[in-house]
Amino acid sequence: MFSMAQRFFCSKKQPFNFYSQEYVFSEENIKRTAAKFSSMKPIRLHTHQPAKRAAVLIPLCEVNGKVSLLYTLRASHLKNHRGQVSFPGGMQDVGDKSLEDTALRETKEELGLHPDNIDLWGSGNLIVTKGETCVLPVIGRLIKPLTVSKLQTNPTEVEEVFTVTLEELCNPDLLGYTQFRDRSSIPVFLGGKRRIWGLTALITNMCLSALLPSKAYSHKIKYVPSVKVKETKFVST
Repeated sequence: MFSMAQRFFCSKKQPFNFYSQEYVFSEENIKRTAAKFSSMKPIRLHTHQPAKRAAVLIPLCEVNGKVSLLYTLRASHLKNHRGQVSFPGGMQDVGDKSLEDTALRETKEELGLHPDNIDLWGSGNLIVTKGETCVLPVIGRLIKPLTVSKLQTNPTEVEEVFTVTLEELCNPDLLGYTQFRDRSSIPVFLGGKRRIWGLTALITNMCLSALLPSKAYSHKIKYVPSVKVKETKFVST
């Protein structure tokens, strides 16, 4: 039996749009995305396993008829990660039944989005950060079309909210990576209102890799070795 993508490829009417709501939000793709996301290799940015737990929601949403991802800019007065692009989320509370509940609770506190308006697809593996926290990424879809200006944003935590379409996130001309001296590299996304890098970029890359086939999203992150200058000995005459 043909998959949805295969059926569209067999059609000669028009090329298939992998970024469309019809494909991304199809039952077939939701199941495939959840399965692939949960089976991805865990990311470890540190050797030890921190005891603290946190969770973030990767909010898929519909904005002006296009599938997008929602991002926040953390308030500049916060103690940790201030002024950074992130997904809604935070530390696990004692009252949270699970880390998925943590992601939903934090999203409500930051953006005023009620859990009933979010369809959770699934979660990945815990990411061991360079700090003292493990972070669980959770994928969910905002059920209703989103108007950013109507969000009840909490100014004590969030300075700005913006969305980036899948087309912009997957545009190969707007993809890059940052290489560090310890030989690690992380993806960078330049298609939206703000540059997306760091842990948020790593999670974005994971999400898109699970959500879309390689023909629609393929971010090649290469390591470029540093140039070593050979010393030249000069002999005086």
